[in-house]
Amino acid sequence: MDRPSYGYSAADAPPPQGPVGGGPQEQPVCPRHPDRVSYVRCKRCDRPACPDCQRPTDVGVLCVDCERELAGAQASTRPRTAMGGRMRSGAPVVTYTLIALCVLAYLGQMVAPQIVEQLGIFAPFRALAMPWTFLTAGFLHGGIMHLALNMYALWAMGQFLERSLGPARFAAIYFVSMLGGHTAVYVLADPMGYSWLTGTVGASGGVFGLFAAAFIVNRRMGGQVAQIGVLIALNLVITFTVPNISWQGHLGGLLLGAALTAGMYALRPKAVAGQDRQALARRSAITHGALVVAAVVLCAVLVAVKTVLLPGP
Repeated sequence: MDRPSYGYSAADAPPPQGPVGGGPQEQPVCPRHPDRVSYVRCKRCDRPACPDCQRPTDVGVLCVDCERELAGAQASTRPRTAMGGRMRSGAPVVTYTLIALCVLAYLGQMVAPQIVEQLGIFAPFRALAMPWTFLTAGFLHGGIMHLALNMYALWAMGQFLERSLGPARFAAIYFVSMLGGHTAVYVLADPMGYSWLTGTVGASGGVFGLFAAAFIVNRRMGGQVAQIGVLIALNLVITFTVPNISWQGHLGGLLLGAALTAGMYALRPKAVAGQDRQALARRSAITHGALVVAAVVLCAVLVAVKTVLLPGP
């Protein structure tokens, strides 16, 4: 006997949900973590994302892969300096930090002159026994006027160069120039003369390196170089005519700062249309880092050669 269908039959029923065989309905899983069920989908690619792979944003939840791709795309369009460094806005932090360190060191000279100066002053006869003085002497000064003049020059040059080159390259040029200045003092000092026993202090070696860097940067960017050229010339005249000024330190800082800045410009990777700017920036950083290392090695070699050539006791 046939049963009544009450208006429908089994053929009219909707198809079963889920996999064939009557199993449970397939649940959405995170593609990065297949063992985790996720009902939240990325707003960009519509893939499920588990809590560990979710990145909340202003436009909704993104998966970790889309968030990384968007971050890379934004970084590739971010403005960069002429050297390939990241363009930064705001205060020149490195410049202000260097000034603050010099002021603190001068206060230390006022409070405990014997300790600070004996540990920080650079003198050729003891340079190898106290190698840190190649840098620490650049933070000490011989008086308030000496400090004020150098800090004004550092402030004027630093604001421009830190924004033009980026903080890392600016700091590298400054410290390499300071190292080059004291290296020149050591190399050019007469081991049999008074200069071998004379101590030197001051940020002038680093400042002269910044003078050279500002001249090269202005010239490369099509700016005016006459004023900075006159400034360098006047400072060189003062260096060679006023007594008790370390002309070796000024000249060494000027030459090494100029060489390093020119090398950074000459060897920076050239950008072409469609090229990955992040990869270009990484190549630039590696190349410029190698130049900084080469400059430090050059100073070490010059010091070693001078030491070998010293007359015996």
